[in-house]
Amino acid sequence: MNKWDERYQGEDFFFGTEPHEFLLQIQNHLPTAGRALDLATGEGRNGIFLAQRGLNAEGVDQSAVGIAKARRLAELKGVAFEARVADINEMAMPPEHYAVISSVYCHFAEPERSVLAQKIIRALSGGGLFVGVFYHPEQADLPIGPSDVAMLADLETLQTTFDGLEWLAAEHRRSGEGDNARSMVWLLGQKPA
Repeated sequence: MNKWDERYQGEDFFFGTEPHEFLLQIQNHLPTAGRALDLATGEGRNGIFLAQRGLNAEGVDQSAVGIAKARRLAELKGVAFEARVADINEMAMPPEHYAVISSVYCHFAEPERSVLAQKIIRALSGGGLFVGVFYHPEQADLPIGPSDVAMLADLETLQTTFDGLEWLAAEHRRSGEGDNARSMVWLLGQKPA
């Protein structure tokens, strides 16, 4: 059993059932039709939010336990949401296919990060949106999140990694204190039409 299967064990939803606050903040930018892909969907909260907005949403994750809970959450919320187990680095992403691709706390070191970023950009249709939430390297010194700084990147690095998008929102945000302290990069980028 991998660490994510262990984390998602039990009846409760580890990260809750509501979307990440950044998705709520930028929801007026999100389309209400088209295809959406939520990478590292976990228990599905962010991808299901996209489905609730009217998007034909799917989510992928390496955790079979998380995917089973995502399916359950979609049923509880009464929305269609295709959730499947997949290796994000290996899976195919059809070109010009998605209106929205979201990635919340999905971290890779280089060179995988840059390869995935360019795959995401190719998979977005013209005018499509990328929504990303990543831990900043400062997070490695805080109690939660990845401790391997190679998995983390600052705002400038991530904007360079996702070169080809026009930035509607891009910020380094710090929140919380103590065990709840977070240092994150929030990105909303649009592929030119």
